[in-house]
Amino acid sequence: MILFIALCLAATVAWAQDTTAVCPHGQVRLSRECGCHTRPVNDYDGLNSLRSRLANPTWNGSIPNIGTGLKMEGGRIKPLTSSSEQKAAESPETSSGSYAGENAVTENPFLDEMGRGEVPVGAPVYVFFRLAGSYITDSPQLLNIQSAADLAVAEDLRVRITGAADSATGSPEKNAALALSRAEHVAKLMKERGVREDRIEVLSEGGTAEHSPAEANRNCRIELFLQ
Repeated sequence: MILFIALCLAATVAWAQDTTAVCPHGQVRLSRECGCHTRPVNDYDGLNSLRSRLANPTWNGSIPNIGTGLKMEGGRIKPLTSSSEQKAAESPETSSGSYAGENAVTENPFLDEMGRGEVPVGAPVYVFFRLAGSYITDSPQLLNIQSAADLAVAEDLRVRITGAADSATGSPEKNAALALSRAEHVAKLMKERGVREDRIEVLSEGGTAEHSPAEANRNCRIELFLQ
């Protein structure tokens, strides 16, 4: 009898403390007498953003419809409710700064120009010459030429080599000829390293004062292009 009473008391206590039973509509029952109240929710911007990104890793967070059959509304993730919302989720607009699927390309005029061969790939490579000289002999500069040639060969890039001279010394005619001689020498080194002759363009800039100090204008500029 004592054991039976103890079991009854335990059952009564467990029933009275049942505050986690789930009612319809996502609520929690406190007791049989006091009804239901709304389940506590962890709801703040950082957590909601994390939930959204976990649901769709390619979403950039800038538009309400995140393209996963869900939407952000009032800081909460909710399912799409209308057919128009569903359609927008399946075919989100392709525009700069908005979600457009994994294969979307962000508009970038510089990349477009690079793809058309209008601007070089990356920064140019410079090599420098002694006063009135047109030959490169020091190994560090030969290493720069080798690196540019290796990339041009590997990616079949077009190479533009522009020679220059220091306008502070020599006449314009001599500087034009010297600049061309420097460019032709670098082109020869590039061809020796595997770059095809039909992929090389040689130009002379003549005498220039573009750089400081004046010695920096005794150079050749190597630029690589996609087309």
